[in-house]
Amino acid sequence: MAIDAILFDKDGVLVDFDRTWKPALKSFAAKLANGHPEETERYLVAAGFDPNSDQFLAGSVWAAGHTIDLVRVWDPNGDEASHKALTVSIEEHCLTIKPASILPLDALQDLFAGLRRRQLKLGIATNDIERSALKTVAQFGIGDYLDLVLGYDSVANPKPAPDPIYRFCEHTGVEPANIAMVGDNLHDMEMARAAGTGVAIAVLSGNSSYADLAPHADYIIESIAQLPVVLAEFSGQPS
Repeated sequence: MAIDAILFDKDGVLVDFDRTWKPALKSFAAKLANGHPEETERYLVAAGFDPNSDQFLAGSVWAAGHTIDLVRVWDPNGDEASHKALTVSIEEHCLTIKPASILPLDALQDLFAGLRRRQLKLGIATNDIERSALKTVAQFGIGDYLDLVLGYDSVANPKPAPDPIYRFCEHTGVEPANIAMVGDNLHDMEMARAAGTGVAIAVLSGNSSYADLAPHADYIIESIAQLPVVLAEFSGQPS
């Protein structure tokens, strides 16, 4: 199997989810609840937060979904106007958040430079908005290595639908069978399978466990730092 391109999820793969998005949603939920603790917790639990472990559950709305998924659980009886207003408010709040990287930035930049030297096409497909993803890759200093950055708002049907992979294929000219999908949750693996990617690689740097991912991934690694070792199996070249 020839791997000619890699499509990455963002949060939990490049971005440290707990350091970045746990405090972000806690602060927004408190704002929405006007500081009332019980109401704040209600919003957080609806988004997939477990107060006992102080963690967002794997595959939950905030861990794997997109803004509209969150709006639907936070405002189930709202009309189109209220949903749109809440969507804008959430996304503008997220744009103010400074993301924390899984890897030290110099290591992350070296990794992407090395992948480029292999002449691989590279992209990101996230259930965040495209503007936020573009801002992150610029802050991490990896934007020049990427062929395409996709948010949930970049395609008609976001993850777990295969649309982001198909869009990446159209942009790069690479067939799905020659793409490696790298993600940290079930949505990523489901998207990879739906599109027929050559390999689905799961990382444990997000909030999904080995048991969550093992039935759905071809490879499981601790983080993208181990990605060159996996790629070496396909190329026959040293990592």
